[in-house]
Amino acid sequence: MKKNTIEPLAWDSNFFGYPIARIDLDQNGGEELDRLFKQLVFAEIRLAYFFVPPVEKKMNEYIIKKGGVLVDEKTVFLKQTEKHTGFSNQINESRNVEINERLIKLSLQAGTYSRFRTDKNFVKNEYERLYIEWITRSVNKEISFKTLEAIKGSEIVGITTLDDKKNYAHIGLVAVDEKYRGQGIGHDLIRSADTIAFTMGFKEIDVVTQLQNKGACRLYEKCNFRIDRITNVYHYWH
Repeated sequence: MKKNTIEPLAWDSNFFGYPIARIDLDQNGGEELDRLFKQLVFAEIRLAYFFVPPVEKKMNEYIIKKGGVLVDEKTVFLKQTEKHTGFSNQINESRNVEINERLIKLSLQAGTYSRFRTDKNFVKNEYERLYIEWITRSVNKEISFKTLEAIKGSEIVGITTLDDKKNYAHIGLVAVDEKYRGQGIGHDLIRSADTIAFTMGFKEIDVVTQLQNKGACRLYEKCNFRIDRITNVYHYWH
């Protein structure tokens, strides 16, 4: 990503139906903010995602002053891959080629803390459509090379997806049905993904969540992940 510039997001714009752009700011971004906001108005950008280092207090304050809303403290957890044994739950690689109600329900639970759900400016079912698209493309192996399912009896009670980021493996969607939480299912899903990544030769694996999602943060720490970085994410609507 280019820093301190407006990056139009074609996929997001086409999917949501209005112009969307992304702006990644570094420590020198404060000098550019006034210009960037003027450009957003000139370009008629409906929604801008600002990604800002938390330590840059003045930049954060300026964006809030202009009307930006903090919607996420994006938290990246990272670890060296390793092989695990001793699973207490049944974890299978998905063989589904079609999306069913269980997968849709789980994918929506995965986004409980998503900025696309918590930002009330989204009024066209953006969150639901986005996460259904995410699980659909994952199962079809368009954006993920593995979808793992936790099974109880004949029912899918948890999922996680695994993506190839070339230099590392990336865990995407993670969800356990609320009725089955507390049984170590999330723990086994994450460790299964870690084991697969290790076997395939990846040296590192990461997963992204929201800092306010305390349950997910505890899970990843329990699975030996450590916080690599945190980024403040703002939505600016115009």
